[in-house]
Amino acid sequence: MKINKVSLINFRNYKNCEISFDDNINLVLGNNAQGKTNLLESIYFCAIGKSPRTKKEHSLIKYDCPFANIGLEFETKSGNKNISITINSVGKKIIKINDMQINKLSSLVGELKVVYFSPDELRLIKDMPEDRRRFLDISISQYDHSYLLALSRYDKLIKQMNAILKNHLSIEDINAQLAAFVPQFIACAEKIISSRVDFVSKISTYAQYIHSKLTGGEQLSIAYSFTMPKYETLKDYLTSQLKTTLPRACELGYILVGPHRDDLSINIENKNAKVYASQGQQRCISLSLKLASMELMRDECGEYPILLLDDVMSELDSERETKLCSLINNYQTLISSTRDCIESKKKTISIRNGQTI
Repeated sequence: MKINKVSLINFRNYKNCEISFDDNINLVLGNNAQGKTNLLESIYFCAIGKSPRTKKEHSLIKYDCPFANIGLEFETKSGNKNISITINSVGKKIIKINDMQINKLSSLVGELKVVYFSPDELRLIKDMPEDRRRFLDISISQYDHSYLLALSRYDKLIKQMNAILKNHLSIEDINAQLAAFVPQFIACAEKIISSRVDFVSKISTYAQYIHSKLTGGEQLSIAYSFTMPKYETLKDYLTSQLKTTLPRACELGYILVGPHRDDLSINIENKNAKVYASQGQQRCISLSLKLASMELMRDECGEYPILLLDDVMSELDSERETKLCSLINNYQTLISSTRDCIESKKKTISIRNGQTI
Protein backbone atom coordinates (compact mmCIF):
# COMPACT_ATOMS: atom_id res chain seq x y z
CA MET A 1 0.00 0.00 0.00
CA LYS A 2 1.26 3.48 -0.82
CA ILE A 3 -0.03 7.01 -1.15
CA ASN A 4 0.68 8.73 -4.45
CA LYS A 5 -0.77 12.18 -3.85
CA VAL A 6 -2.59 14.33 -1.29
CA SER A 7 -4.53 17.47 -2.22
CA LEU A 8 -5.53 19.92 0.52
CA ILE A 9 -7.99 22.80 0.20
CA ASN A 10 -8.61 25.05 3.22
CA PHE A 11 -7.36 22.32 5.58
CA ARG A 12 -5.73 23.79 8.71
CA ASN A 13 -3.15 26.27 7.35
CA TYR A 14 -3.22 24.87 3.79
CA LYS A 15 -5.07 27.03 1.26
CA ASN A 16 -4.55 24.94 -1.86
CA CYS A 17 -1.69 22.46 -2.00
CA GLU A 18 -0.91 19.19 -3.79
CA ILE A 19 1.88 16.90 -2.56
CA SER A 20 3.20 13.65 -4.06
CA PHE A 21 5.22 10.97 -2.28
CA ASP A 22 7.90 8.37 -2.95
CA ASP A 23 7.44 4.69 -2.15
CA ASN A 24 9.70 4.56 0.90
CA ILE A 25 10.87 7.30 3.27
CA ASN A 26 9.44 10.80 2.82
CA LEU A 27 10.89 13.49 5.09
CA VAL A 28 8.45 16.37 5.66
CA LEU A 29 10.81 19.18 6.61
CA GLY A 30 10.14 22.64 8.04
CA ASN A 31 10.18 24.92 11.05
CA ASN A 32 7.56 24.70 13.78
CA ALA A 33 3.96 25.72 12.98
CA GLN A 34 4.41 25.49 9.19
CA GLY A 35 2.01 22.60 8.54
CA LYS A 36 4.04 19.40 8.84
CA THR A 37 1.79 17.81 11.45
CA ASN A 38 -1.28 19.06 9.59
CA LEU A 39 -0.21 17.10 6.52
CA LEU A 40 0.13 13.86 8.49
CA GLU A 41 -3.17 14.58 10.22
CA SER A 42 -4.94 14.88 6.86
CA ILE A 43 -3.76 11.40 5.85
CA TYR A 44 -4.83 9.89 9.16
CA PHE A 45 -8.21 11.59 8.74
CA CYS A 46 -8.71 9.91 5.37
CA ALA A 47 -7.95 6.52 6.93
CA ILE A 48 -9.90 6.68 10.19
CA GLY A 49 -12.41 9.46 9.53
CA LYS A 50 -11.35 11.24 12.69
CA SER A 51 -8.50 13.52 13.71
CA PRO A 52 -5.85 12.20 16.12
CA ARG A 53 -5.60 15.72 17.57
CA THR A 54 -9.10 17.13 18.05
CA LYS A 55 -12.76 16.14 18.32
CA LYS A 56 -13.86 19.56 17.01
CA GLU A 57 -13.76 18.85 13.29
CA HIS A 58 -14.85 22.35 12.29
CA SER A 59 -11.45 23.49 13.65
CA LEU A 60 -9.81 21.62 10.77
CA ILE A 61 -11.11 24.27 8.36
CA LYS A 62 -8.76 27.14 7.57
CA TYR A 63 -9.79 30.34 9.35
CA ASP A 64 -12.55 32.32 7.64
CA CYS A 65 -13.18 29.61 5.00
CA PRO A 66 -16.54 27.85 4.50
CA PHE A 67 -15.22 24.30 4.07
CA ALA A 68 -12.14 22.09 3.89
CA ASN A 69 -11.37 19.23 1.53
CA ILE A 70 -8.83 16.43 1.58
CA GLY A 71 -8.27 14.43 -1.59
CA LEU A 72 -6.03 11.37 -1.49
CA GLU A 73 -4.91 8.99 -4.22
CA PHE A 74 -3.34 5.68 -3.22
CA GLU A 75 -2.51 2.17 -4.38
CA THR A 76 -3.36 -1.16 -2.80
CA LYS A 77 -2.75 -4.72 -3.93
CA SER A 78 -6.29 -4.65 -5.38
CA GLY A 79 -5.69 -1.50 -7.47
CA ASN A 80 -5.75 2.31 -7.44
CA LYS A 81 -8.21 4.11 -5.18
CA ASN A 82 -9.11 7.62 -4.08
CA ILE A 83 -10.71 9.14 -1.00
CA SER A 84 -12.26 12.58 -0.73
CA ILE A 85 -13.49 14.14 2.53
CA THR A 86 -15.21 17.52 2.67
CA ILE A 87 -15.87 19.17 6.04
CA ASN A 88 -18.34 22.03 6.35
CA SER A 89 -18.44 24.83 8.93
CA VAL A 90 -20.41 22.78 11.48
CA GLY A 91 -18.11 19.77 11.18
CA LYS A 92 -20.33 17.62 8.96
CA LYS A 93 -18.36 15.30 6.67
CA ILE A 94 -19.06 14.19 3.13
CA ILE A 95 -16.92 11.13 2.42
CA LYS A 96 -16.39 9.60 -1.01
CA ILE A 97 -14.44 6.48 -1.93
CA ASN A 98 -13.66 6.15 -5.63
CA ASP A 99 -16.04 9.09 -6.22
CA MET A 100 -18.96 7.26 -4.54
CA GLN A 101 -20.41 8.83 -1.39
CA ILE A 102 -20.61 6.62 1.70
CA ASN A 103 -22.99 7.11 4.60
CA LYS A 104 -21.26 5.15 7.35
CA LEU A 105 -17.82 5.81 8.78
CA SER A 106 -17.34 2.06 9.12
CA SER A 107 -17.27 1.87 5.30
CA LEU A 108 -14.17 4.08 5.28
CA VAL A 109 -12.07 2.39 7.96
CA GLY A 110 -9.76 -0.19 6.43
CA GLU A 111 -9.67 1.26 2.92
CA LEU A 112 -6.44 3.17 3.63
CA LYS A 113 -4.51 1.62 6.49
CA VAL A 114 -2.18 3.77 8.58
CA VAL A 115 -0.16 3.64 11.78
CA TYR A 116 0.35 7.02 13.42
CA PHE A 117 2.95 8.04 16.00
CA SER A 118 3.37 11.46 17.62
CA PRO A 119 4.88 12.77 20.88
CA ASP A 120 1.39 12.40 22.39
CA GLU A 121 1.66 8.63 22.00
CA LEU A 122 3.40 8.50 25.39
CA ARG A 123 -0.14 8.34 26.78
CA LEU A 124 -0.22 4.78 25.44
CA ILE A 125 2.10 3.89 28.33
CA LYS A 126 1.58 6.47 31.07
CA ASP A 127 -2.08 7.47 30.84
CA MET A 128 -5.44 5.81 31.26
CA PRO A 129 -6.54 2.32 30.11
CA GLU A 130 -8.82 3.93 27.51
CA ASP A 131 -5.71 5.13 25.65
CA ARG A 132 -4.40 1.58 25.40
CA ARG A 133 -7.83 0.26 24.40
CA ARG A 134 -7.95 2.93 21.68
CA PHE A 135 -4.64 1.63 20.29
CA LEU A 136 -6.07 -1.89 20.16
CA ASP A 137 -9.36 -0.78 18.62
CA ILE A 138 -7.87 1.38 15.87
CA SER A 139 -5.30 -1.26 14.96
CA ILE A 140 -7.71 -4.21 14.80
CA SER A 141 -10.56 -2.29 13.14
CA GLN A 142 -8.39 -1.51 10.11
CA TYR A 143 -8.09 -5.15 9.11
CA ASP A 144 -11.13 -6.79 10.79
CA HIS A 145 -14.42 -5.18 9.75
CA SER A 146 -16.45 -7.53 11.96
CA TYR A 147 -14.51 -6.26 14.97
CA LEU A 148 -15.34 -2.65 14.06
CA LEU A 149 -19.04 -3.50 13.78
CA ALA A 150 -19.01 -5.39 17.08
CA LEU A 151 -17.25 -2.47 18.76
CA SER A 152 -19.77 0.04 17.41
CA ARG A 153 -22.70 -2.10 18.53
CA TYR A 154 -21.12 -2.71 21.92
CA ASP A 155 -20.66 1.02 22.56
CA LYS A 156 -24.36 1.60 21.85
CA LEU A 157 -25.37 -1.28 24.13
CA ILE A 158 -23.26 0.06 27.00
CA LYS A 159 -24.95 3.46 26.72
CA GLN A 160 -28.41 1.84 26.69
CA MET A 161 -27.62 -0.42 29.64
CA ASN A 162 -26.07 2.41 31.65
CA ALA A 163 -29.19 4.49 31.04
CA ILE A 164 -31.28 1.72 32.58
CA LEU A 165 -28.97 1.52 35.61
CA LYS A 166 -29.39 5.26 36.21
CA ASN A 167 -33.20 5.04 36.41
CA HIS A 168 -33.07 4.22 40.14
CA LEU A 169 -35.39 1.25 39.80
CA SER A 170 -35.32 -1.87 41.93
CA ILE A 171 -32.73 -4.51 41.11
CA GLU A 172 -35.52 -6.81 39.94
CA ASP A 173 -36.87 -4.21 37.49
CA ILE A 174 -33.39 -3.29 36.27
CA ASN A 175 -32.54 -6.94 35.77
CA ALA A 176 -35.72 -7.45 33.78
CA GLN A 177 -34.97 -4.48 31.51
CA LEU A 178 -31.34 -5.48 31.03
CA ALA A 179 -32.34 -9.01 30.00
CA ALA A 180 -33.21 -7.82 26.49
CA PHE A 181 -29.70 -6.46 25.98
CA VAL A 182 -27.58 -9.15 27.65
CA PRO A 183 -27.37 -11.68 24.75
CA GLN A 184 -26.19 -8.97 22.31
CA PHE A 185 -23.85 -7.54 24.94
CA ILE A 186 -22.21 -10.91 25.51
CA ALA A 187 -21.92 -11.69 21.80
CA CYS A 188 -20.20 -8.36 21.08
CA ALA A 189 -18.01 -8.63 24.18
CA GLU A 190 -16.88 -12.13 23.17
CA LYS A 191 -15.85 -10.90 19.73
CA ILE A 192 -14.00 -7.86 21.09
CA ILE A 193 -12.14 -9.70 23.84
CA SER A 194 -11.15 -12.69 21.69
CA SER A 195 -9.92 -10.39 18.91
CA ARG A 196 -7.88 -8.29 21.33
CA VAL A 197 -6.34 -11.35 22.96
CA ASP A 198 -5.40 -12.70 19.52
CA PHE A 199 -3.96 -9.33 18.45
CA VAL A 200 -1.83 -8.95 21.57
CA SER A 201 -0.62 -12.54 21.34
CA LYS A 202 0.51 -12.00 17.74
CA ILE A 203 1.96 -8.52 18.19
CA SER A 204 3.96 -9.48 21.29
CA THR A 205 6.75 -11.27 19.41
CA TYR A 206 7.15 -8.43 16.92
CA ALA A 207 7.18 -5.81 19.70
CA GLN A 208 9.83 -7.70 21.66
CA TYR A 209 12.09 -7.97 18.62
CA ILE A 210 11.67 -4.36 17.50
CA HIS A 211 12.15 -2.94 20.98
CA SER A 212 15.29 -5.00 21.47
CA LYS A 213 16.68 -3.68 18.15
CA LEU A 214 15.86 -0.06 19.03
CA THR A 215 17.29 -0.18 22.55
CA GLY A 216 20.17 -2.60 22.27
CA GLY A 217 18.57 -5.48 24.14
CA GLU A 218 15.94 -4.12 26.51
CA GLN A 219 13.24 -6.72 27.22
CA LEU A 220 9.63 -5.73 26.54
CA SER A 221 6.55 -7.82 27.31
CA ILE A 222 2.88 -7.06 26.72
CA ALA A 223 -0.31 -8.89 27.68
CA TYR A 224 -4.03 -8.27 27.55
CA SER A 225 -5.17 -7.69 31.13
CA PHE A 226 -8.10 -10.02 31.23
CA THR A 227 -8.38 -12.91 33.67
CA MET A 228 -10.94 -15.69 33.50
CA PRO A 229 -11.16 -18.97 35.43
CA LYS A 230 -9.92 -21.70 33.13
CA TYR A 231 -12.94 -23.92 33.62
CA GLU A 232 -15.37 -21.28 32.35
CA THR A 233 -16.13 -20.22 28.80
CA LEU A 234 -15.97 -16.52 27.99
CA LYS A 235 -19.77 -16.47 27.66
CA ASP A 236 -20.21 -18.12 31.07
CA TYR A 237 -17.71 -15.76 32.64
CA LEU A 238 -19.40 -12.61 31.30
CA THR A 239 -22.85 -13.88 32.29
CA SER A 240 -21.65 -14.67 35.81
CA GLN A 241 -19.86 -11.33 36.21
CA LEU A 242 -22.86 -9.32 35.01
CA LYS A 243 -25.00 -11.01 37.67
CA THR A 244 -22.40 -10.73 40.44
CA THR A 245 -21.64 -7.05 39.86
CA LEU A 246 -25.24 -5.94 39.26
CA PRO A 247 -25.91 -4.58 42.80
CA ARG A 248 -22.77 -2.43 42.68
CA ALA A 249 -23.51 -1.39 39.08
CA CYS A 250 -26.94 -0.19 40.23
CA GLU A 251 -25.31 1.97 42.89
CA LEU A 252 -22.77 3.48 40.49
CA GLY A 253 -24.99 3.72 37.42
CA TYR A 254 -22.77 1.89 34.94
CA ILE A 255 -21.81 -1.62 33.81
CA LEU A 256 -18.76 -2.95 35.64
CA VAL A 257 -17.77 -5.86 33.42
CA GLY A 258 -16.79 -6.10 29.77
CA PRO A 259 -14.05 -5.09 27.33
CA HIS A 260 -14.68 -1.39 28.03
CA ARG A 261 -13.05 -2.05 31.42
CA ASP A 262 -10.02 -4.06 30.22
CA ASP A 263 -6.43 -2.89 29.87
CA LEU A 264 -3.11 -3.69 28.24
CA SER A 265 -0.27 -4.71 30.56
CA ILE A 266 3.14 -3.41 29.43
CA ASN A 267 6.36 -4.37 31.22
CA ILE A 268 10.00 -3.51 30.61
CA GLU A 269 12.67 -5.72 32.17
CA ASN A 270 9.80 -7.38 34.10
CA LYS A 271 8.70 -4.06 35.65
CA ASN A 272 5.54 -2.05 35.06
CA ALA A 273 6.48 0.40 32.31
CA LYS A 274 3.93 2.97 33.48
CA VAL A 275 5.60 3.14 36.90
CA TYR A 276 9.27 2.37 36.29
CA ALA A 277 10.13 3.30 32.68
CA SER A 278 11.72 6.68 32.01
CA GLN A 279 10.11 9.04 29.51
CA GLY A 280 12.67 7.99 26.91
CA GLN A 281 11.92 4.32 27.54
CA GLN A 282 8.17 4.96 27.37
CA ARG A 283 8.65 6.66 24.01
CA CYS A 284 10.59 3.69 22.63
CA ILE A 285 7.98 1.27 23.95
CA SER A 286 5.19 3.23 22.24
CA LEU A 287 7.17 3.30 19.00
CA SER A 288 7.88 -0.44 19.24
CA LEU A 289 4.19 -1.19 19.65
CA LYS A 290 3.30 0.95 16.64
CA LEU A 291 5.96 -0.67 14.44
CA ALA A 292 4.86 -4.11 15.64
CA SER A 293 1.30 -3.31 14.57
CA MET A 294 2.70 -2.55 11.09
CA GLU A 295 4.04 -6.09 10.87
CA LEU A 296 0.84 -7.69 12.11
CA MET A 297 -1.32 -5.69 9.71
CA ARG A 298 0.97 -6.86 6.90
CA ASP A 299 0.41 -10.45 8.03
CA GLU A 300 -3.37 -9.99 8.12
CA CYS A 301 -3.79 -7.95 4.91
CA GLY A 302 -0.88 -8.98 2.72
CA GLU A 303 0.54 -5.44 2.54
CA TYR A 304 2.00 -2.87 4.87
CA PRO A 305 -0.02 0.14 6.02
CA ILE A 306 1.36 3.68 5.74
CA LEU A 307 3.57 4.79 8.64
CA LEU A 308 3.13 8.37 9.87
CA LEU A 309 5.85 9.55 12.26
CA ASP A 310 5.22 13.04 13.61
CA ASP A 311 8.30 14.67 15.14
CA VAL A 312 9.67 11.36 16.40
CA MET A 313 13.31 12.10 15.55
CA SER A 314 13.56 15.10 17.89
CA GLU A 315 13.21 12.70 20.81
CA LEU A 316 15.71 10.06 19.68
CA ASP A 317 19.49 10.07 19.88
CA SER A 318 21.51 9.52 16.69
CA GLU A 319 22.03 5.82 17.37
CA ARG A 320 18.32 5.14 17.74
CA GLU A 321 17.56 7.30 14.70
CA THR A 322 19.82 5.03 12.63
CA LYS A 323 18.22 1.88 14.07
CA LEU A 324 14.73 3.23 13.40
CA CYS A 325 15.57 4.02 9.77
CA SER A 326 16.85 0.49 9.27
CA LEU A 327 13.49 -0.86 10.50
CA ILE A 328 11.24 1.28 8.29
CA ASN A 329 12.88 0.80 4.88
CA ASN A 330 10.33 -1.82 3.83
CA TYR A 331 7.28 0.43 3.63
CA GLN A 332 6.12 3.93 2.82
CA THR A 333 6.82 6.29 5.70
CA LEU A 334 6.17 9.99 6.23
CA ILE A 335 8.39 11.58 8.86
CA SER A 336 7.89 15.18 9.96
CA SER A 337 10.93 16.97 11.37
CA THR A 338 12.49 20.40 11.86
CA ARG A 339 15.86 19.08 10.67
CA ASP A 340 17.29 16.79 8.03
CA CYS A 341 17.72 13.77 10.27
CA ILE A 342 17.62 10.94 7.72
CA GLU A 343 20.88 9.75 6.19
CA SER A 344 19.32 6.94 4.15
CA LYS A 345 17.63 7.41 0.77
CA LYS A 346 14.53 9.60 1.01
CA LYS A 347 12.37 12.21 -0.64
CA THR A 348 12.43 15.60 1.11
CA ILE A 349 9.24 17.66 1.13
CA SER A 350 9.89 21.16 2.48
CA ILE A 351 6.89 22.94 4.01
CA ARG A 352 6.54 26.64 4.74
CA ASN A 353 3.27 28.28 5.80
CA GLY A 354 1.11 25.53 4.33
CA GLN A 355 2.94 25.33 1.00
CA THR A 356 5.70 23.21 -0.48
CA ILE A 357 8.89 25.08 -1.33
